[in-house]
Amino acid sequence: MPEKKSILIGCDDTTILTQVLNILSAIADFTFSIAAVSRASDLYSTSQSLHPDLIILCFRRNQPVINDSHFNLNKIDTPILCLTQNYECESTCWSKNCIIFTHPYKHINNADFLIYRIKSIFQLKKTESNTGTAGSFAEAAREKNNTSNTRELSHYVMELDQKVEILQKVKTRISYLYPNVNDAIRRELMSIVNSIKTVAEDTKLWDDFKIYFEQSNPDFLLTLAKKHPSLSAKDLKYCCYIKMNMTNHDITNLLGINQDSVRTHKYRLKKKLTLEKEQDIISYLRTVS
Repeated sequence: MPEKKSILIGCDDTTILTQVLNILSAIADFTFSIAAVSRASDLYSTSQSLHPDLIILCFRRNQPVINDSHFNLNKIDTPILCLTQNYECESTCWSKNCIIFTHPYKHINNADFLIYRIKSIFQLKKTESNTGTAGSFAEAAREKNNTSNTRELSHYVMELDQKVEILQKVKTRISYLYPNVNDAIRRELMSIVNSIKTVAEDTKLWDDFKIYFEQSNPDFLLTLAKKHPSLSAKDLKYCCYIKMNMTNHDITNLLGINQDSVRTHKYRLKKKLTLEKEQDIISYLRTVS
């Protein structure tokens, strides 16, 4: 049976509220009891009466809600997830008495990212209830963040690359069929091949991965690219894999290449990073914020 959770949503835009509700309905691990308020003034009193497992803020401006005296003067044990707008800096959604997570609203159409974020928060809540110690939620967030996010990132990026690999196999199969069909079917097959090329070479896959990666490793890629402008997209991708503690064997399985190729690329990458021979690339990348 799916676990039962209660969620309080503060939202003053019906379109955004509908999007959030649709995403919540896609999470099969839980059944939700959901309450929504459209006025920030009703948020605190409703949370006190309902005691929800999660509060989601998606007001046009979340910061004034966080700055409200109720949130600043009273400790809020319920985690709060803020959907931040383009004009709203994520780092400003902060309160010393609240446990706050952020998610850029501009990525809400990629539902998987928001689902992973919500499921991770509930996983941390479960850790809190198991330990039963004061402040354990924040401690669990710090301790489990790297492990859980690395596992989810690994799963996500493997899915991306496996999709590309399957498409390449389909393209190879089409090349065998191509000489043995009539002109009309050949044109259709060529259309399919061109579509596969577009998807396989689509930089959006890398862009999506970067968005997800940067949620758990803020500013890593930006800092790395500024320090080492000669790094290619492939180099940056390898750096992400290394940052995720993936071994040569993991990268080999992920990219479908041999370990010699991985070692060669790591060697060239180390030179681009201008590291000394005795310097460890893993240790170096861990120092990059």
